[in-house]
Amino acid sequence: MVTLNHTAWSRLSGPEKQQMLQERLPQGFSFCRLERFERYGQSLETGVCAYEGVEFVFVPGNEVTLGWDGWSGEPDSTATRVMEESFALIGVASEKVEERLRGIMTPVRNAVIQPMLVERNTQSVGWTEVTARELDAEKHAELFERLDTFKNNSNGNREYYPSYRLDRDGEQIRIYLFNESEDFEDWADYTLKRGFDIPTEDEWEYLYGTGCRTLFPWGDGLNDSMHFELPNAFGLYFLGDPYQKELTRTGDSGSIGKGGDGMVIHSGGPGEFFSYLTTAVYYHDHHEDEQEWMDWLDQLHYRRIVRL
Repeated sequence: MVTLNHTAWSRLSGPEKQQMLQERLPQGFSFCRLERFERYGQSLETGVCAYEGVEFVFVPGNEVTLGWDGWSGEPDSTATRVMEESFALIGVASEKVEERLRGIMTPVRNAVIQPMLVERNTQSVGWTEVTARELDAEKHAELFERLDTFKNNSNGNREYYPSYRLDRDGEQIRIYLFNESEDFEDWADYTLKRGFDIPTEDEWEYLYGTGCRTLFPWGDGLNDSMHFELPNAFGLYFLGDPYQKELTRTGDSGSIGKGGDGMVIHSGGPGEFFSYLTTAVYYHDHHEDEQEWMDWLDQLHYRRIVRL
């Protein structure tokens, strides 16, 4: 699998990349195209594949340094000022800012990332979209009644109920059923088909930050280049929403959410910087276990991977 390493992959021509991928695609996957993605000064030409109509990208393997224990260089003066002012509001002196940040980031370590196919967009853990045809008329009688009312009512674009929700998308009404899994293992057994997994924390940090050594994928502070709606240099889309988390697998067959904390940290710190701090590449929520699996379901998302 040496050819699927990032360095070796970048040396291949377009036709060689396509052939290499097509020879290694798991059953059910089809090759779509080669595409170059560029973001935050990095770029990668890679393969876009599809599985049951859902796009995946190929991410070559790599040996990388992950985690954060201080500035990799001289931080931007504006970013430093905003951080120091934000921390000062909660009583943290400027000389203690780096130490405080270090305490909520994962430690620096080396990691070997296997080559993999990665789902480009996330899906909700707590909500599963269904069509009206998939529902049982008798079992979901109340839902159908609410659906008719919602269709004829122009007030509001979303309605929540204990076991389902209705979303208005233009002229279309989308139906979502709430996932009532009891824990992560229960959810994974039901959701992840054979051969599929979700990223580990190491893999997720690499996929999100593309190997960066800064707080955020774009640098050390907040700026106008964030634009979470755009794909990163691997062609992946991330939520960029502090209220939400993306599910990753831990070494003990458990899970932890990344990319947010449900805005718990925001309640202890005012301003935009604290709002987005949990979207830092290496942020680790040390208080996640204070809530149960069911408490997180509405805020959790996942993306599937296939390691090659």
